[in-house]
Amino acid sequence: MTIQEQRHADHDDDVITEVTQEEFREAAYAALDRLGLTYAELRDMARRREFTSAQAQSLWVSIGGALDL
Repeated sequence: MTIQEQRHADHDDDVITEVTQEEFREAAYAALDRLGLTYAELRDMARRREFTSAQAQSLWVSIGGALDL
């Protein structure tokens, strides 16, 4: 993954990293693969509010609804 731009925000310890839509999609698929889930399975967990792990819930917070994977 290439970083398009990395800059400091208004706060000293905040860093904003911008990626392309393709890079975001690739990262999302990689994270789903690591968890052994499909996007449809993760979306269903979110709908039911019953995640199989804290990692799955965290991934949904990060990518949920952002892309139609």
